[in-house]
This record gives sequence, structure tokens and C-alpha cells, in this order.
Amino acid sequence: MDIPAGVGGVPETLRNRTLRRADWRFLLPTPRPQRSVCYARGLLAQAVEMISQSTVDSATTPVATCDLAVAVDPTPATLHAAWVALEPSGCCYTEWYWSVAGMQQRVHRLLESAGFGAVTCYWAWPWPSRALARFWVPLQAPGGLEYFAGSRPEPRTVFRRLGSWILRFAWRLSTRLGLGLPICAVARKQGSQTSLATGATESQLQVRGARQAEPWFFEMIRDGWSGWELGPRPDRLSWLVLTGGSRTISKIVGLVFAEPDSRPRLAVKMPRVSESRDMLRKEAAILRAVHELRPGGVRGVPRVLFFDAHDGRMILGETVLTGIPLLYLLRRSNFRDLAWKGTRWLSELAGRPQPSPRPAWWNRLVARAFGDFTSSFGAILDVGMLRETSQALASLGDLALVCEQRDFSPWNVLMGSDDQLAVLDWESAELQGLPGLDLLYFLTYLAFFLEDANPPTGRFRESYRRMLDPSTFTGGVTAECVAHYADRVGIDREKLRSLRLLLWVLHSRSEYSHFTADDGGPPRRDKLRESIFVQLWEQEVRYGR
Repeated sequence: MDIPAGVGGVPETLRNRTLRRADWRFLLPTPRPQRSVCYARGLLAQAVEMISQSTVDSATTPVATCDLAVAVDPTPATLHAAWVALEPSGCCYTEWYWSVAGMQQRVHRLLESAGFGAVTCYWAWPWPSRALARFWVPLQAPGGLEYFAGSRPEPRTVFRRLGSWILRFAWRLSTRLGLGLPICAVARKQGSQTSLATGATESQLQVRGARQAEPWFFEMIRDGWSGWELGPRPDRLSWLVLTGGSRTISKIVGLVFAEPDSRPRLAVKMPRVSESRDMLRKEAAILRAVHELRPGGVRGVPRVLFFDAHDGRMILGETVLTGIPLLYLLRRSNFRDLAWKGTRWLSELAGRPQPSPRPAWWNRLVARAFGDFTSSFGAILDVGMLRETSQALASLGDLALVCEQRDFSPWNVLMGSDDQLAVLDWESAELQGLPGLDLLYFLTYLAFFLEDANPPTGRFRESYRRMLDPSTFTGGVTAECVAHYADRVGIDREKLRSLRLLLWVLHSRSEYSHFTADDGGPPRRDKLRESIFVQLWEQEVRYGR
């Protein structure tokens, strides 16, 4: 069962902050507990209440009635109370913020002496008690831990690269010494309380690791492993859980490892909230359809390994595409090369389609988007600019439809070790979409990142104007790439100006939805004026050619 949709009038910032405090729930065997007890206060207690079907008072909890107990820096007495409150095989989640040498082993001993077993420890960053955690790193899994430490993007400057190296070294050292904080532990209630002798060795912890509290889908992955041509069925799986994204609708992504191999072998995605279910279902359908476009599939696009949705749970398994996001590789010296790589990739994806009659796609791809734009932002839009845009869009005749990814951006496009591009996040794609929009979006943001003008900095308007001018560096490269794409795909270059106007009209839809969620209702005029895409549309009307 998923977290229900946001209640009208509740600002997204509040809902996001509360719900994200419980992202650790995806480390549990099941992320939606039936009945919970929390021995902490404040935001964590509110988060536990939000994710649980019901909660009970920690002071009056009936014996063996809960399937989840939560505590922070628990004392032995608190751990005993949690054990008593849990039903057989119930789960306990604890966070430990104090440190001594061998802290991980100490956490194991404290939990096991209280009657818990199958202890699995993670390191979360940033600290969940202080900020929205983005990474949950398995501490008993050398493969997942090594991948995390070695896969951080390389900063641009020498000073930042040195700092990054020091940070990676500190991560490795602290985990080996058991000093990494916080330790976030998941454990299961055993049949009876035990008294465990102190002094457990690392090898003993590794043996216990074979009895970890695993997510519900791990056994399904083991069963399908060989059929997906990933090798022999693994004895032990671990996963690195990524809970980034700025909003509650952002998906949970887990990279799965066959320990002790440090290569992620598949990626699993899960919805954090009910609103994300349709997005995940659409991504699975889109990815399958994209690979059907070409014999043998499309290189650089994840393949669906499985999609499972039952008992209120949903999970999508995909092949892992690894690499470094282009935004971290971008320099002035390689701007042209990266721009051309993206252009060629999109040209190959589009192929050479035949023109499609305007009536077949106009309402679906243009008229509705322009209508939404007018109704959503009409209070702040210049009437003359709207009229000019309407006339430009009306001039579009028959167009060749292509697979439109709709988030082809320097943060979603990776450069792999083989110097080939890989493209993530396909849930917004249109299989029969409009040509050129992905390319224009990609080149725009590539220029923003190069010039350190990425919104919300005010410099993005000036950067966009330079990109429109072929006599500038970014404008010259953009003009080359756009001309190549238009010739390769077979579209009239004169139509690209109208398509650029439409690009920002289209993307303003999601921005308006975010504004509405942030304000818990229709956004104010001053909020509408913050729209990045409206501002880019205005720049295009004034300076585009």
C-alpha cells in the first residue's frame, strides 16, 4: 500500500520534509507497515505516523501487536520495550548518532542482546536528523560500499578534486574503523531474547550478514538473475539506495550488487507516493516500446527486466547504465564535442520518419499545451507575445513525429566508460512526439552549465540570448547541431523557431504543477513570475530568429 496523494491545502515543502524523514522505510522488508510504535519525538514521529496504517502510544503499547518499532540512540530498556511491542518477525529500525571505535559491531551486539537478529546496517548521508538523506550505503557489503566511494563525480577544479579525494578516503577509513555516522540499522525480532557475548569479530558479522533483513523483492531478483543473463544465481545481494530528488514524487532508486562484486548489476525503482505509480508504469511501457523501434533495441537506453505490481506494491527492474552525468564533465574545451554527441544520439533515435499530417497530432501535442499555458500563466503573460506565439504555432504544417524523451538534459545523460551516451528517466517520454524539442532543451541547459548560468541564477536569460546568436561560442555550436539534426531527420529549419517557442510552453506545465503543490493551491502572481520557462519563452519571443 502506497502513501496516499497529498491532501489539498498542504504545501509540498511540509509534506516532502515529513515523508522524506521516513525514506529508511525502503530498507525494510516491506515499506508500508501495518502498525508502528515510535520511541522518538518530533519530525521522525510524524513521519512514522504518515507511513503507517496505524500507530500506537509507546507508553501503552500492547504486547506483540506491532510490525515496526522505531528509535534513535536507544537504551537497552528502549530496545527491550521495542522487542516486547513487536509481533514475531516484526522489524526494528534504529538510528545511532554517537560514535566509538567498532561502533557497527557494538550496534550488532546491542540489538542481538535485546533479542533482534538479521541485523543490517547502513550509513545515511546527509544525516537524516538534520537534512533530507540522499544515500543509504550498505555497511556490511564491500561491493556496494566500494562502488559508492569510487563513483562520486569528479569536480572541475583542482581544489575541489583534492577535497573529493579526501572525502572518499575518509569514507573508506571511517567504515573500516566502524566510525561512520549515523549507523541506521534494520533488524528482525527473534523468537526469544538472548544474551550475546561481547567481542564479535568482523568475520562473525559477515556470517550474520547472510541472514540480513532483506527487501521483499530480493528473492524474486535471485530467481530471475540467470534468466536476465547476469550470471549464476547470487548467494548474497546488497543494494545502495538513492533517495534524492527535490519532491515527494521523486522515485526511490536502488542499485543491486551481487556481493562482493562492486559492479551494480541492476537498478530497481519504486514510487515514494501514490502519484508516482502511473509515472513508473509509464516508464516501463515506454522503455519496452523504445527498444522495439530498432532491431536489437536502442543503445544507451535501459531495458526492463521486470515490472511487478501487486498487493499495493510496485517495483520496476532495469538494466544498469553507469557513467558520469555530462554536467560534471563539461568544459569549454569539450562543449562542442558533448553537444555533437547528444545531437548524433538524438538524430539516430529519431531516424528518418515520414511527415505526419497536422490533424493527427495538433490537439495532442500543441493545442492542449498552449491552452494550459494560457490558462495557467495568463495573469502575467503579455497579450501581444501570446498572439505572436499562437501565430507561430499555427504556421507549423505537417511534421515528422519522433520518440521525444522530454528530459534529455545534462543531468540525465551519462558518458559511459566506452565513451558512449546513456540516457536515464523515460517516464515523461512521448513515443510519437515532436522533433527537435529534446535537442533544443539539451543544448540550452548545456550552455547554462558551461556558463554557470543554470537557473535559478539570473544569468540564464543572458546565456539564452547568447545561445540564440550564431556569432557567439555557444550560439555557433548550437546552430551547427540544430542544422545537422534538421537535415538528418528531415525537418524544415524554418520550423525550429516555432518549436523553440513550443518547447518552453510544454515544460511550463510541470512547473505550474510544482507551484500549485508548493502553495497548496493556485499559485500567487509573484510565484508565477518566478517561472523559468515563462522567462525563457519571453526571451525567445523577443530575441529568437
